[in-house]
Amino acid sequence: MMWVMYLLLALVIFLILTLIVVAIVYIRDYWHFVGVPHDQPRSLREVVKTFSKYGTTTQVKDQNEYYRKLYKKFKGTGPFVGFYHLFEPRVMVLSPELMQQILVKNFSNFNDRGHYHNRKTDPLSADLYSTSGDQWKEMRLKLEPVFQKAYMFHFFESIREECEKTFLLFELARQDYQKISPQSDVALDVKPFMHRYVLGNIAKCVFGLNKSMHQKYPLEEFDAMTQFGLHTHRHGAFLTSIMDRYPKLFRSFNFSTTKEKVHSYFMNLLNDVITHRAKSEEQVDDYLQLLIDLMNQEFNTHETEVHNEGIELKEHLVNELAAHAFSFLRAGLEPTEDTLTYILYELARDPVMQQRVREEVTKAYEQHGENFTYEGIQSLKFMGQFISETIRLHPVVPYVMRRTLNDYLVQKDSNFLIRKDINIVIPLNAMHNDP
Repeated sequence: MMWVMYLLLALVIFLILTLIVVAIVYIRDYWHFVGVPHDQPRSLREVVKTFSKYGTTTQVKDQNEYYRKLYKKFKGTGPFVGFYHLFEPRVMVLSPELMQQILVKNFSNFNDRGHYHNRKTDPLSADLYSTSGDQWKEMRLKLEPVFQKAYMFHFFESIREECEKTFLLFELARQDYQKISPQSDVALDVKPFMHRYVLGNIAKCVFGLNKSMHQKYPLEEFDAMTQFGLHTHRHGAFLTSIMDRYPKLFRSFNFSTTKEKVHSYFMNLLNDVITHRAKSEEQVDDYLQLLIDLMNQEFNTHETEVHNEGIELKEHLVNELAAHAFSFLRAGLEPTEDTLTYILYELARDPVMQQRVREEVTKAYEQHGENFTYEGIQSLKFMGQFISETIRLHPVVPYVMRRTLNDYLVQKDSNFLIRKDINIVIPLNAMHNDP
């Protein structure tokens, strides 16, 4: 009877291998089976070679260039085109109408950006940028006051102070350069100054890092920890990308992405600032104070809870506040400094536009006085147009990733159906530069 058992075992193994092969063939030819225009999948040999060299983090060396070519090749064939990231079917948006549906009209179905987070063990990762679904909706509703434009008026003075500091540093650097090379034109790299300007604003307005806190938390250390936190992960690129793809699985094992050193630094900083403001009853017009007020308001609505639950709630709310604050660094630091650098670059390239901007600023100074006001900034219409055009030419990110929460039919009576958990690429660079 042993041969019967061996035969059954062989049949089971054969069946499993057959199912695996069928699944691989179906996945790598998915877009062909569903009848959607698509880029041809690469050979298994090429996929394995890329996978072994780069992991799951890249399809080609330059994804932006690949997306640009793919957009140009399939534009006009439909609202989107299918392609493959290793074995994974993905969608690239081709039409502005579909982009608007995803980012605006039906955003509730596309608020997943495909980033791993773990609110329990890694609070800094659980920000508005990384959460999705009902958790995102709840957090976005809670933070509604923070995103109102009217609040920018209160932060204007702090922003202007950082601007004056940056200008002074730039002027000192220019003078030092002239001393070294008095006969040559001054040529300075403006990006470090833009980095210092944006970093100073976030540190002051979002983390409450004012002069009184600089001795314990120097800005240089804040910068170093920010760079460390933004550009390193607790795990390698391969495992991090797998965690992004299967977040529920890794959350069940309490995996974290933020380095412990980064987590400790920013949590200690925010706890110290919150404690200092609570003891001194200091009220500051900044983003952090808005977050603190929201935290206290939510905590006060649970006054009837027992003491231990109150302590747990307080800890949860502080963790949530820290995640919101850290998201300003994650989503605001490098994109803003890059955009400011490109604005200055485009002004330097075009003397005519530079002169028009200068004339508009000079006129605003005459109307609003030397102490430039928030209203004065709002009156710079041409500068606003120039900034918008610069962002079109140099998008903050070359492409945007989204993941569907539920099946989404793009066009009725068509094959253009985006299945649940499909990753979507919106090629901003290609679309912005499409004549």
